[in-house]
Amino acid sequence: MNLPFLQNQSKTNNVILINAVFLIALLLSGKANPMAIVFAYVFETIIIGIIHAVKLFYIIRYDNEPGKVETKLINFASIFFFLIHYGFFVAIQSIFLYVAFAINDDRFSTSLNPNNFLVIFKLEGFYLVAISVILTHLVEFYFNFLKNKKYLNQNFGSYFSKPYLRIFIQQFLAIIPSFFLFFTDHVGIIAALLLILMRAFLDIYMNQIAKNPQKIKKIAKFLTKAKPEEYEKTEKIVTSFFE
Repeated sequence: MNLPFLQNQSKTNNVILINAVFLIALLLSGKANPMAIVFAYVFETIIIGIIHAVKLFYIIRYDNEPGKVETKLINFASIFFFLIHYGFFVAIQSIFLYVAFAINDDRFSTSLNPNNFLVIFKLEGFYLVAISVILTHLVEFYFNFLKNKKYLNQNFGSYFSKPYLRIFIQQFLAIIPSFFLFFTDHVGIIAALLLILMRAFLDIYMNQIAKNPQKIKKIAKFLTKAKPEEYEKTEKIVTSFFE
């Protein structure tokens, strides 16, 4: 079967695949509880937000255009706004999952109770999965942002909202295993495998879109059918989303 989005893999795609294989190996060997996989992806949402805040800092710090001191101060303040706003979305995702898991697992409460975090940290394999997630994003951050100095040619306004598409997909995929609770008392291996494979597929596919200017243009044109005058602005935003 010919899957073009798996051809000519970049370093990022290789890291995604290696991480997926590692998680599957942990799962099938019994070294990681399926629930640990689910909550590690929720934890990943937090990591994405923190790294994005660091990226925003770099973009502002190395924006050397003259006469932008006040703008820089406002942008720095915007980072704190982002962390609060983004944290709100993470909280919603967490509460939804806690409610779902609390149906058949009395260890969880249906709120942001600190005890929920203690239960998660005690899940077998959670620390291994969490470390894997952190390393994956640090490698991506270094090779796709720091090493090539990507922050030198980014627009703060367009880049600011970049992770929101990711968190929408992240929330959707992390919530999928909760539906298995209506049929079984535990999140099964099949549910966790489905989550890992879907995540890897989507990450690689989005990475391929980011490298295809024609696809970016098609998406931008589709989104601006009613307002073609906003095409250029929309194209920049779409490019930031997928980069």
